[in-house]
Amino acid sequence: MRNLIGLLLYLTAIAVPGNGHHSSLTLSPSDATLVRYTNESLIVQCSSVKNNLNLHWKSPNGDLIKKNKGRIHIENNSSTGQLTIVFTHISLADKGNWTCEDTESGTHNITFDLIVYQKIIFTENATVQAVKEGKNATILCEVKGEPQPTITWSFNGQPITIDTNSSKLRILADGLLINKVAQNDTGEYTCRAYQVNSIASDMQERTVLLKIEHKPVWIHSHHTSVQYAYINGTATMLCEAIAEPPANFTWFYLKKRIHNNEYFSIETNHVMSSLTIRARDASIMGVYKCRIQNELGFLERTITLKQSEKPPAPDGLHLRGYNSNTFDIVLGTPRTAMRSPLEVIAFRIEFQTGNEFRTNAGNWKNAKRRDFPFVNGATYPLNKLEPNTTYYMRAASMNLAGLSDWTKVEKFTTLSNELRGYGERTKSTNFLILYALCFVTFLFKNTFLKM
Repeated sequence: MRNLIGLLLYLTAIAVPGNGHHSSLTLSPSDATLVRYTNESLIVQCSSVKNNLNLHWKSPNGDLIKKNKGRIHIENNSSTGQLTIVFTHISLADKGNWTCEDTESGTHNITFDLIVYQKIIFTENATVQAVKEGKNATILCEVKGEPQPTITWSFNGQPITIDTNSSKLRILADGLLINKVAQNDTGEYTCRAYQVNSIASDMQERTVLLKIEHKPVWIHSHHTSVQYAYINGTATMLCEAIAEPPANFTWFYLKKRIHNNEYFSIETNHVMSSLTIRARDASIMGVYKCRIQNELGFLERTITLKQSEKPPAPDGLHLRGYNSNTFDIVLGTPRTAMRSPLEVIAFRIEFQTGNEFRTNAGNWKNAKRRDFPFVNGATYPLNKLEPNTTYYMRAASMNLAGLSDWTKVEKFTTLSNELRGYGERTKSTNFLILYALCFVTFLFKNTFLKM
């Protein structure tokens, strides 16, 4: 009976294949589960304690691995009895159970489970996309990864939330759909992909600048149709518009295109063009036209340049009061009785410290400046100055034709922080002065009555 039981156990042992009979086989690394990312490499050695066993490797679908070179191949070491499987570049298709077993009965085998993850990959790499105004736009964001990444969208840094009934935006499997794009849809759209697995987490993003192609549009609806200049003065005309693709700016005078020369200076960027006119004589006066054009349309405006007179210079530059950081400046100039281009509408004050004045050798090109609207009888505070500092300054009047001649240069010095200047007395100081005057008056009356 005892011999019969032993025989049954032996027959059962040899009849059941699989990991239950791998005591004679070992793997290195010995982990039952191995985790790798795509394109990584992996080497697993299968060893037998019995030198007389011949081994082979099987793929998850049961195919024998016979190749001695390639992306997946085997390397046999007959002296040690090891059979090594080599993965040079792991792919997603390699995941599953890989088995090492003896070639004869297959009763000796051992398996490891290969789990393959794929890092986030964006299939599109375009960073700029242009769509005509009124058309539909699809911003592509096709993402690969294992496990499948989660996608979120943002516009100019703000998260995009989409209502279920929205007719403007719709999230697709491979991107974001924007229906009937308008100019305010211009901006940066960011597709952000999140991925979490058993060994790591990852986040990647790509941003696409969406440009809405449209014909030129004026930046400012207000238009100055008349400007003024005096002989030997200058006038600057501006033309400002946005367009996509960027527009070309062209200036005309007497129906002829203007180029940079001794009379004209043109400066242009993608949204603005300025024309500076040197009014050498009266022949430069007249009608000027600015034309803005791209492939989708154009705009035009005309500006008439009229001759005027140079404004009168201020009647000197004086201080009414000052302290450690402010000059209270008095400027005056005659004004015309009627509203006209001759009327002074503002003052410009230029100033620089003594050190700056000496460094610039008396040149005012880099001087600081402040403009003040003309207010009859007012003073003009020049503040945010440095304490205990000498300043050189000058002033000019402005009318619609430009600047007057400058006043002569004046030199003033701010107080130190410890001292207080005229006009800086507090209410408490005024109260003390009033109290002192009352007290002196009281003493005088008492003394006078006793006499």
